[in-house]
Amino acid sequence: MELLNQTMLKQIIKKIVQEVVREELKKRSEVIDQKMFNRKDAAKYLGFSGGTLDKAVKTGKLDPTFPFGDDGNKYYLREDLDQFAEESKRRYLEKVI
Repeated sequence: MELLNQTMLKQIIKKIVQEVVREELKKRSEVIDQKMFNRKDAAKYLGFSGGTLDKAVKTGKLDPTFPFGDDGNKYYLREDLDQFAEESKRRYLEKVI
């Protein structure tokens, strides 16, 4: 029986995270057909508060697609939100494992 080295463990974790994220995004896409979100809807889609969304923007982890629409609001593409969610989960798992 071969012991797992750090590289092998990271590869296994990466594969598991990718599968979990794909499943979660698939569930979201089945429920939400929307392509673009305002701040409030983007936070709801990601499952956290508007303040947490603002913090992600302020720290450069998430950029609004349209920083200021005609109404002065920030708008986000679903693809960008999905990518942000995937990266956030990966960073979280790297911290705890």
